[in-house]
Amino acid sequence: MGNMVDMDLNSGKTGICTVTSAEFVQGTLVLIQSFLNHNPWFAGDIVIIADGLEPGEAELFDIFPKVVFHKPGEDLLLRIGHLCNALPAIIPRRKRFYSIELFNLDGYDRLFFFDSDMLVTGNIAELLSYPEQLLACPDQPNRHAGKVRDRSTFKRISADRAGQRDVLEKTFNAGFMAAGKSLLNQHTYEGLKELIHISTFMNIRTHNTDQVVLNLLFDGKARFLPLTYNMIISKWAEFSAAGKIVPTDIKILHFTGSYKPWETGSKMNDFTDNPVVRAFYDAWFVVNDEIRGKISRR
Repeated sequence: MGNMVDMDLNSGKTGICTVTSAEFVQGTLVLIQSFLNHNPWFAGDIVIIADGLEPGEAELFDIFPKVVFHKPGEDLLLRIGHLCNALPAIIPRRKRFYSIELFNLDGYDRLFFFDSDMLVTGNIAELLSYPEQLLACPDQPNRHAGKVRDRSTFKRISADRAGQRDVLEKTFNAGFMAAGKSLLNQHTYEGLKELIHISTFMNIRTHNTDQVVLNLLFDGKARFLPLTYNMIISKWAEFSAAGKIVPTDIKILHFTGSYKPWETGSKMNDFTDNPVVRAFYDAWFVVNDEIRGKISRR
C-alpha cells in the first residue's frame, strides 16, 4: 500500500483550497500551517478563495509557498446576490457559497477543500489513491441514525416514515471534500450555480447553504470517509461515548459554529472539564503560536 501511495504522490497535479475573509484570516493561517506540518509530501498550490481582503491581510499568507488567490466568479456573486435579495436571512451566510468555486479550478487532478475553521492533525496522503472523484464525510451524527433528508426542506426525517417523499438518503458535510479531475470543470460549476436559486431555497428549513447545493448535485456520487476526516468538536462527546472515534486516529478537527478558537466569545470554555477536547484546542493554539513566530520573523 505504501508504494501505491508513493506513486500517486509523484503523479498528477494536487492542490489544497479554502475560503477566507477578514474574520477568518487567523483560522485560515492555522489551517494551512497545520496541513503542511502533517503532509510533507505536498508541494502543490494553496488556493485561497476570497474577495475584499485588505492588502495587509493578504500579505500574511506570504509565509507560505505557492499561494494563489482566487476571486469568486461574477456570475456566482450575481446569483448569490439575487438569492439574498429574495431571502435576506441568507445574507450573513452568503460567503459559504464560495466553496462552489472549488469546481471552477480546472487543471488539477485532485483538489482538497477545507473549511477555514479546521485543524489538520494527520497525513491525508492515502486519499490520493482513492479512485472516486468526490470524497467527503457523512453529516449525520449518531442521534440521527436511521434518518434521511427531505430534498425540498433539507430537514432530517425518519427513513421509515419518508413514504413517497423525495429524499436524499445519505448526505455529506461540505467542510472537507476531495474533488477529482472529472468534476473540476465548467459543467459541474454551472450545475452548482444553477441551484443557487429561490426555487431551491424557498422551502429549506435548515441553516445550510452550499451544503444543500452540493448534496443535490452530487446525490449518490460521493465516497464517504470515516468521521476522523471531519471531526466536529461540538460532537466529540457523542461520538466518543459511542466508541466511534479514537483521538489519535483523527486527521482533521472542525471547529464549527461558535466554537472557533480565535473568536471573541468563543464557546470553547464549555469544554473546560473535558481533557480530550481541551487538548484539541491546545493543538490549535500551538500552531497559532507557530504562525505568529513566522510572521514576526518576516
